[in-house]
Amino acid sequence: MRESKVESLIWIIFATFGAIFFLIGIAIFGKVFNYENTVDTVGTITKIYSYYRGADDDRDHDVYVSYVVDGKKYESRLNGYSSTFYEGKEIKIYYDKDNPNKIGVKSLDLIFLIFPGIGLIFLIMGVIGIIVRINKKIVEKYLKKNGEMIYGDYVETVFNTSYHVNGKNPYNIICEWNNPLDNKKYIFRSKNMWINPENIIKEKNISQFPIYIDRNNKNKYTIDIDVLTDNIVDLR
Repeated sequence: MRESKVESLIWIIFATFGAIFFLIGIAIFGKVFNYENTVDTVGTITKIYSYYRGADDDRDHDVYVSYVVDGKKYESRLNGYSSTFYEGKEIKIYYDKDNPNKIGVKSLDLIFLIFPGIGLIFLIMGVIGIIVRINKKIVEKYLKKNGEMIYGDYVETVFNTSYHVNGKNPYNIICEWNNPLDNKKYIFRSKNMWINPENIIKEKNISQFPIYIDRNNKNKYTIDIDVLTDNIVDLR
């Protein structure tokens, strides 16, 4: 089904772009913030200039810090701002050995890890999505081969409102089975379907579906809906 392919493609895109953003972000951070050629020291905030940026009333701040390198006093603009800053405050900074006018604060540099951090989140989401889909297929194949087959009575077709792709919700069929061993009624939900199966069920007069369950854990099951999908060719 087209939506099923789109679903797989979405997870692949998440993982691919996540990996690209993460690797580029880490590379940029490592290149720009190379601490091997820096020296840690303590500086004093001398000036904080505040000004409005644009028409949205956002404020920017230029922070100037004085510090001493080899007996010489420097004053340079910092690479960031914190609400804890005030004039006269001593803060830990670093300066470049080859260019003492270049300074920074390591805690502020961490802000630049947001970019690779977002990339990592997308990468993890994509990988998890791919693994879940693969795992579902493996479990379904295993249950059809090794599980106990029972027949569940068809109850209804419902929307899976907790999931959507391209603004569409998939369909699930609901079946029930009365277990003669414990006299309990079990309710089963099929995997997602992207075409409404109700007409096919009526046309084929289907009242039951094969259900493969794990003998040791009935929470692991799969409803065999091949009878609904075998004759469907989705050319959308």
